[in-house]
Formats: sequence, C-alpha cells, structure tokens
Amino acid sequence: MDDLTTLLSVYYQCTAMAEAHVLPQVERFACNETYQQVKRLILDGDLSRPGSFLTHEQNTQAYLLFKSWEIENASLVETLKSQ
Repeated sequence: MDDLTTLLSVYYQCTAMAEAHVLPQVERFACNETYQQVKRLILDGDLSRPGSFLTHEQNTQAYLLFKSWEIENASLVETLKSQ
C-alpha cells in the first residue's frame, strides 16, 4: 500500500470506531491527525509535508479535493472501509 491508502485505511477504521463511540479521546485526537495527514497528501507541493500548517482556505481546498478523490475512487474507498 502507498502512504495515502495506508492512512486512509487507518482513518476509515477510526471513523467507524468513533461513530460506534468506542474510541477514547486520546485515540480520537490521533485519528484527527491521521485525517489531517490525508488532507496534506491530497494537496500538492510544500503543504503535503507532515506538520505543515494549512490556512482555513487551504484546509477547505484539501477537504474538497479529498471528497472529490473519494468519489473518483469509490470502489477503493469501499474496500478500505470494509477492512
């Protein structure tokens, strides 16, 4: 798996566990960091580096790009969610 699919696999597991209310707060924060890493990978250039700071506009752009990526890769998303 590449970095993106590895992070997404973790992110989708986290999301399912959070929705089931079985994640303690510390793990929810870790899941959020995974989500932030996914968004940074979706972006191009320097912003894709872990730890880079995204402005509100860049965060919105990353979110929209991620949602578009999910639509374009729906079968992969379903596979990752089912793992």
